[in-house]
Amino acid sequence: MTDNTHPPLGTFMDLLATEIRSRMGNEPAREAAHQRIFGDTALEAPQASRERPHRQPACRHLAECFAELETIGGNLGKLAAVLREIEPHLSWNNQSERRKSAVLAENYADSFIVGPGGFVPSSAIEIGVSVMAPHTTYPDHRHPPEELYLVLSQGEWRQNAEAWHEPGFGGVVYNPPDIVHAMRADAKPLFAIWCLPLDNTPH
Repeated sequence: MTDNTHPPLGTFMDLLATEIRSRMGNEPAREAAHQRIFGDTALEAPQASRERPHRQPACRHLAECFAELETIGGNLGKLAAVLREIEPHLSWNNQSERRKSAVLAENYADSFIVGPGGFVPSSAIEIGVSVMAPHTTYPDHRHPPEELYLVLSQGEWRQNAEAWHEPGFGGVVYNPPDIVHAMRADAKPLFAIWCLPLDNTPH
């Protein structure tokens, strides 16, 4: 995408796809998910959001997250710089979290960058970003599509009843379809990009 009137979404997608691919290893399920998300997807032009760009309380941690990534540098730093440019155009949400608990609503937010209702429309994929305050747990949940996370902070992930583990900066988490999973932040905010193919049928 070369239209300079819009945020550098093409650069963001290229960096994201490359970074995940370089860090996810050679596990066939991860490779197949990466192909379903990034392989044949043609993005539409950004559109005026149904909602005006706005933030939620948890977004108070974004500046710290961006600063830490840019200090790390490399491709993660480049990705953070591009995401920082895109962020003012995003509408951040915590609606489902309000149904879970008021504490989570105050300490978690996410935004759709690509997907139905996202800044960039797509019926094929969802790509979004999540931020969560320190000492907060996002509880067990599940969804039919498989999912790839690119982890941009400290923080821990868990699947089913397995032990918590920390992927680290640039770590990739793969959640198979319908698996129960959760994430939690310790002393630092949790920051991550998530990617889902909406057509979960293997190709």
